[in-house]
Amino acid sequence: MFLCQLDTLPKDLAAATSSRELAKGEVLCRQGEPVKAVFVVVTGRVQLCAVTSDGKHLPLYTARSGECVAEAALFAESYCSDVVAEVRSVVRIFPVKSLQATLRERPDLAAEFMSLQSKRCQILRMSLELRSLRTARERILQYVEMFAPSGSRTVTLDRTLKNVADDLGLTHESFYRTLRHLIEEGILTRTKTTIAIQL
Repeated sequence: MFLCQLDTLPKDLAAATSSRELAKGEVLCRQGEPVKAVFVVVTGRVQLCAVTSDGKHLPLYTARSGECVAEAALFAESYCSDVVAEVRSVVRIFPVKSLQATLRERPDLAAEFMSLQSKRCQILRMSLELRSLRTARERILQYVEMFAPSGSRTVTLDRTLKNVADDLGLTHESFYRTLRHLIEEGILTRTKTTIAIQL
């Protein structure tokens, strides 16, 4: 992603950027706030969450180091989700007007930005598919299938199981209980950093 490579950015865009440190749980921007910037995660992880009418947070996507955040707001008036630091993180801030000007002037960078949008939509679609499955068992097995690298049946965890449960729309108790049953049945194996399908 070109926004991650500060030394190769167009000079005007690079000069307009700044960085910000976030403590765990700190809010970067809130749903409905006026859009001022797009962000890139330099270190750490941030989670995009939709806020429901009753004030609950619905996890949408977790952006990791090197990923863009709130890029969908580039041509919007307000942010469509809360962005909260999942762990201590550093983000680089790209003012919207500066980024828009760069994308108009550099079709190659605009194409890369559109590719990012396409990939993000695909991940969100996969997330919605997981949440549409009826049982915790189906969601966990499909999660491993979807997010394991091509040709593998093992997903590497860079987050807590609690975070994964939230992503799947499961209570933590239901997630842990079902995961334990799947391991006891020999369908899954788990290490500290991986979950794998054994069938």
